[in-house]
Amino acid sequence: MKDGNTTDLTVGHYSSLEAYTCNDLGVESIKLAIYNYGKGSGQFSNKGDSGSLIFNGKGHMVEILHSGMMKGQKHVIYATPAWWAIEQLKT
Repeated sequence: MKDGNTTDLTVGHYSSLEAYTCNDLGVESIKLAIYNYGKGSGQFSNKGDSGSLIFNGKGHMVEILHSGMMKGQKHVIYATPAWWAIEQLKT
């Protein structure tokens, strides 16, 4: 679930896939993909929702939304795991 600035409260489907990326300087990043919950659920996010916190069904913060690809019903957004972002703030 996400409560975004643009789309308000929406429900999505976490794909359980993690993408690890590394730039030329060796900086590592982790991304998770989230899809629309179903055909009738509408888009999970839209422009203006970046930075929104994504919560699980128990209300725990699990991700931070940062980008997306809007393709109608095949909409996918990318988020950073909350645990990883918190670890980066500690260092």
